[in-house]
Amino acid sequence: MNPVKIAKNLFRKGRQTVNTLRVEVPDDFDPEAYLKLNVDLQEAGVDPVRHYIDHGWAEKRIYRFPPFEYVENRALDSARETVVLVTHECSLTGAPVLVYSMAEVLSRSMNVVVLSLGPGMLEARFKELEITYVPAHYARFSALHAEYIAKTLARLFKPTFAIVNSIESQLVVEPFEKAGVPTVSLIHEFASCYPDPQARFKTMMTVSQQVVFSSEITYKDAVRFVDQYNPEKIHVLPQGRSCIPGKRVKDEAALKEQQRLSSILRPDVEHARKYVVLGAGSVNFRKGIDLFLQCARQILSKIGKDQCRFVWIGQGYEPRKDAAYSVYLEDQIMRAGLTDAVEIIDETTEIETAYELSDLFLLSSRLDPLPNVAIDAMFFNKPLLCFDNTTGIVSFLERAGLKGVCIADYLDVEDMAQKASRLLLSSDLRAEVVKKLSEHVADSFDMARYVEQVVALLKPA
Repeated sequence: MNPVKIAKNLFRKGRQTVNTLRVEVPDDFDPEAYLKLNVDLQEAGVDPVRHYIDHGWAEKRIYRFPPFEYVENRALDSARETVVLVTHECSLTGAPVLVYSMAEVLSRSMNVVVLSLGPGMLEARFKELEITYVPAHYARFSALHAEYIAKTLARLFKPTFAIVNSIESQLVVEPFEKAGVPTVSLIHEFASCYPDPQARFKTMMTVSQQVVFSSEITYKDAVRFVDQYNPEKIHVLPQGRSCIPGKRVKDEAALKEQQRLSSILRPDVEHARKYVVLGAGSVNFRKGIDLFLQCARQILSKIGKDQCRFVWIGQGYEPRKDAAYSVYLEDQIMRAGLTDAVEIIDETTEIETAYELSDLFLLSSRLDPLPNVAIDAMFFNKPLLCFDNTTGIVSFLERAGLKGVCIADYLDVEDMAQKASRLLLSSDLRAEVVKKLSEHVADSFDMARYVEQVVALLKPA
């Protein structure tokens, strides 16, 4: 709409006249939102309509919140309670995949509204579930927009409670509580990974009615920075195993992707490498892909340079765009002589194929609370190695009696490579590790039980 119109009539009800030049206030103009979204005007105490006519339209100021949009695959059942699940984004990574799995479980007994604060590959998958999907990507980094969407959801859906997943979703916690919607915060991250840990973690640990950490190691890390919290509302619950998102059908696209992965992990060429070591996760410093590459070089020196293939799966490897990390990984691969032995590929919906074709999963992270990919690898009967004091997986491996075999000293690449080489060269040792994992993994990472425990925190029996 052209905001400038020539007219003879006077403005009525919220419209003003400026001689013969008239600026028409849009039909969806929201005076309250105009002041909230333009803080300088609120502080100046101006009349919102007058200001928009005199200046705002010319300055292209925002005068309303974004229109509320949602996808509803199943109408809300008045006989059921409603829960809001919050995901900070829809990438095919740990935290969003956890929300997807929880939504699947909860939709069997409750009305589920998934609030997404960011885009990604999973968005299409969420829209296939029997839930209500609300994309509000504008709210992730804006407290005002987070307040708007929380109030809107509270008014329209009247949820019994909200489950806010990831510290990256923390902006919606306080607005939900103020709107009368109790919240459970699910915290997976290490506080020490952030330059402002207290500011990020305080709200989720003090405002939410209940707080769940996925591992003891992340809980202990957080309390170093946040001391004014109630220990009675803190709980440590390892998340269950997340399902692989999407409909598990062998359609043409799925088969094509499986074939592509097979050609990468186990190319059908003469003198193919005997072993495959798998790593997975977003390509960033925290995940330790550089450590994965260091291990690869040392493993090859121990078992033979043509005996093993190393494949990393995850988003973010862009050497031509990412000058902070990817470009150095590319250079490391070349200078370490790993060009023929290493592949770094993008995330995939058919990662099950990669688990099946690998011999070993190497969790090289510097800090990684309780990664879904590690849990998945163990469910696929793959031995898993990690560094001590870096992940919640450590305590699980210790309980399974695998400390000496599967846990390397803290960031000790030589120790990791030595342990990996022993496992690769001994089928008996691999079988022994797999047996011990199978005795513990299913009971330790049960998604239905995890969801039940989280819900029970705000709905005691």
